[in-house]
Amino acid sequence: MFNNAMFRRLPLGLGLVGMLAVGMQGCASPGSLGEEGEVSFPDLDSSYLDTGDFIAPEAIHRISEGQSKEQVRRLLGDPHFNEGFFAVREWDYAFNFYTGEGNEYITCQYKLLFDRDMRMSETHWHRPECADFIFPVEVDASDADERAHEVTLSSDILFAFDSSELRLEGRRGLNELVSILARDFVSPSLLIEGHTDRLGEVTYNQVLSERRAAAVKAYLVAQGVPASTINSRGHGERDPIVTCPGQSATPLLKQCLQPNRRVEIEINE
Repeated sequence: MFNNAMFRRLPLGLGLVGMLAVGMQGCASPGSLGEEGEVSFPDLDSSYLDTGDFIAPEAIHRISEGQSKEQVRRLLGDPHFNEGFFAVREWDYAFNFYTGEGNEYITCQYKLLFDRDMRMSETHWHRPECADFIFPVEVDASDADERAHEVTLSSDILFAFDSSELRLEGRRGLNELVSILARDFVSPSLLIEGHTDRLGEVTYNQVLSERRAAAVKAYLVAQGVPASTINSRGHGERDPIVTCPGQSATPLLKQCLQPNRRVEIEINE
């Protein structure tokens, strides 16, 4: 069972080390596949920066499978290590994230792997806890019932715009949730609720929220959570957290409405 401190805020790593790396063709990358198949990273001091670079977490949120190198470059910039010249299939970065303790920050190495078509296929963190600074998830205890807990996941992290297909990092976050369910609960039941913002048609938003909630349920079931213990439903745009002025879908309005685009998971035991 969770302790009280964990109820208030528990960051789930939505970018934990995942599948095994694939070596590059042509010149060897400094962070190649080890003898036992583990993902290895270049020495941090071999970066041309000599340290990490500060980056907005939103840029990493938008990294997804199938992106070209140019699309990755537009989000993250050039890789921070010497990756070779021909058919390079590994890009390595070093990013700094503030810990919330004054000016203290942590430096995290981030690896992207590309398939034979040079499309992004996998991401890896050198230190799993680094992902907690990118994809924090709140787990709260219900005021009405101390055995009820709520997990709030941003739809912008879980899904691409106007999509109900789970993103790469979203799936990894749900994997961590599965681990928490197995570790800290005996026989939990889940209620998954999808929410959208008010942009677009009301009927469309309702259907989208239902599809997204169903996608999260399907993924959890695929990871071993019994389907009989999970219910899902969509609320569309009916239960906003924030209210923002404006009608046109400008970037500023979309950003303001972001908290409304979410998936809430209530855990009861």
